[in-house]
Amino acid sequence: MTAFVPATPLFSSLLMLSTFLSLSSSHWLLLWLGLELNLLSFIPMIMFSMNLQETEGAIKYFMTQAMGSALILLGGMILLNSFIPMKLSSILIIGGTMYKLGLAPCHFWLPNTMAAISWFSCLILSTWQKIIPLMILITLHMHETTFMLIMSGALSSLIGGMGGMNQSALRPLLAYSSVGHLGWMICASTISSSSAIIYFMSYILIISPIIMLFATKNIFSSIQMFSISKSKISFQLSTAMLFMSLGGLPPLFGFFPKWIAIQSLASSNSILLPLILIIGALMNLYFYLILSFPMILNTLSFKKFHKMTKMSILSFSSIFLMICPTSLFLI
Repeated sequence: MTAFVPATPLFSSLLMLSTFLSLSSSHWLLLWLGLELNLLSFIPMIMFSMNLQETEGAIKYFMTQAMGSALILLGGMILLNSFIPMKLSSILIIGGTMYKLGLAPCHFWLPNTMAAISWFSCLILSTWQKIIPLMILITLHMHETTFMLIMSGALSSLIGGMGGMNQSALRPLLAYSSVGHLGWMICASTISSSSAIIYFMSYILIISPIIMLFATKNIFSSIQMFSISKSKISFQLSTAMLFMSLGGLPPLFGFFPKWIAIQSLASSNSILLPLILIIGALMNLYFYLILSFPMILNTLSFKKFHKMTKMSILSFSSIFLMICPTSLFLI
């Protein structure tokens, strides 16, 4: 993980302040200012370890985010010109936001950037850094940009699944998984903003412990996952359940936001879009099952299962709590 330096509280505070500034802004210029402050406070946090690879990742992140910011600024300036159609301004603002968020077909920078930065930076990039762009897409999209968002969301779901199947490194794999989940959020936001928010909050609750697990165990590839098989049975089962929940396997908690999104899309008489999203989700689930099966099969050994402790029972209780909310929802 990234080493602590005295400047960490400063940039962490600026990171939170910039997010709150954008969330509370009533003018596009303040919104853009919050985005830029957010970018400038996150770049130093990536480079704290002064590692050459992380510096390269910070440069990639800065260049792509600067491009997205330029599109948003250009779209905002067009709003002041009455001779240019407002539709063009909306397309530029939404397109720049999609670029900053990492939605397909503007996703190419996300796997490369996450592969070069620390797990701590990956956690922030996968969760906190998505708040402002998602808020923009959820609240500011207009009728003219709905089709663009739907196409991008469907494409993101498919690319997230196909891209993740070709990865052995865990950081790019989680990046493609993030692209796939973003597709679900964006498609759901075109029908119901609350569905997208619920999905995003659920995603944060699942992805955060997974990334912290990889950081504490110093795991970077799927081959290193076998080191978890030497841990306690309770730890292995909890880890496997987290992976399958992130993949959306019913009746685990990760299936709950997907079910809400499908219901929202079905209420608008949309059949093809949920089908595309489900296909992408199945591809995501495939590579998470590959990561989970060695741990599950290892726990089925009778000798190890016979040595269960009280901590194992507590772990099973926590797993039950992960399943229970979705089960009650489906009744």
